[in-house]
Amino acid sequence: MKIPRRLRRVKFQAAAQHSTSFAGLRFVFDLAVKLGVVQDLQTLTVKKRRRGIPIEDFVMGLAANFLVGGDSLTDLQVLREESVTRELCYGLAVPAPTTAGERLRTFSRGHLYQLEGIHRRAARAILDRLGGWGPTTVDLDSSIFEVYGYLKEGARYGYSGVRGLHPLLAFVHAERLLIGARLRAGNRASADGVESFLPQVLKAIPEERTVRLRMDAGFYAQGVERLCVTRHLGFSITAKLTNRLQAAIDALAESAWHSYPWEEGAQWAEFRYRPHGWSRAYRLLVKRTPWYEKEQRILGEYFHTASITNLAGAGSSLIRYHLARGGMENYIEEFKHGLGAAHLPSQNFHANGAWLLIAALAYNLAQAFKILLLKTEHHADQLKKLRLHWFNVAARWIRTGRRWVLALARGPDVAAAFTRVQALLAAL
Repeated sequence: MKIPRRLRRVKFQAAAQHSTSFAGLRFVFDLAVKLGVVQDLQTLTVKKRRRGIPIEDFVMGLAANFLVGGDSLTDLQVLREESVTRELCYGLAVPAPTTAGERLRTFSRGHLYQLEGIHRRAARAILDRLGGWGPTTVDLDSSIFEVYGYLKEGARYGYSGVRGLHPLLAFVHAERLLIGARLRAGNRASADGVESFLPQVLKAIPEERTVRLRMDAGFYAQGVERLCVTRHLGFSITAKLTNRLQAAIDALAESAWHSYPWEEGAQWAEFRYRPHGWSRAYRLLVKRTPWYEKEQRILGEYFHTASITNLAGAGSSLIRYHLARGGMENYIEEFKHGLGAAHLPSQNFHANGAWLLIAALAYNLAQAFKILLLKTEHHADQLKKLRLHWFNVAARWIRTGRRWVLALARGPDVAAAFTRVQALLAAL
């Protein structure tokens, strides 16, 4: 690198009429059209002002804001100033930040149910295109979205001692799709509302797939078990180590413990157990690992992890299968902070519920982009990488006759990759 003695001064000027900072965003809009999302959004009955923008533009504008890295309403201004980007995205009308806040506050509970339905149908369209059959693992969990003000409706201190809101979230594990999101007050227990939430979520799963639910100890409850029995669902739930259950584990003979093949020094055991108030006894699988104080093992002391399940199969394999639900924490982290869904912008509860569902729609469009249009080795890429390599790519817009040309500010390999993705989109 050659450093001049005096730094060069350059002149800055706008080039909005000829360039875009987000050339890859066009693919997301093409995908939304192919999946029927844009058409479905037109059915939303949210009231608009006399000269307001269409509801599908409003929702897709917020979704685009999430995808290019915006995590607040004020970030919408960047897209508003990108005239070429909006033209590439079928003349997208992006609301002003203040207008977007006002529009979010017009969402009622009924509108949120409509938006949930649109979100489910989009997830179903993605899964239908992937095809496949057999067991589908759905991970159900909740997460605290921390807030710092005192005026947000529903913000309460929860079990973690953090003030915030406490939404329910459901992911399809293999495809990393978010098939359900529902905002709740911060002081709600993990299992509150599951009996109405889960039947709606399962509508996103194609009928030919059987469903297996994985849940943590927050869902170790009679209502959850009753729902799984009624709907004939397979489940695996982390069991709370109550005094009664701990006594049953301690009463096991030493011969009941077997070596756990995937962790040195660990052992597992199985017995039938019926939690208080449950309809029947189920398989209780427990894994124990030696207890250490610093580097010193404490003889006779163990750390126990238990799960209760109605699934068939080898016990050690089912324990390993259940422990894999820890990967959902990475999905939640990506949704909350990688996408920016956790930055709830409004004091109004329903407005924040709409924000959450629009963020969930944006998240699934990004996942669909990866699993439907990119190679297998890129299916685990995070949003940060997608933005760098695909969405936030600068380009110069050239119109020659009836042709549109985007001259990408990257090398020929990137241009070839963009051409390939466009061809795959056309074939969907």
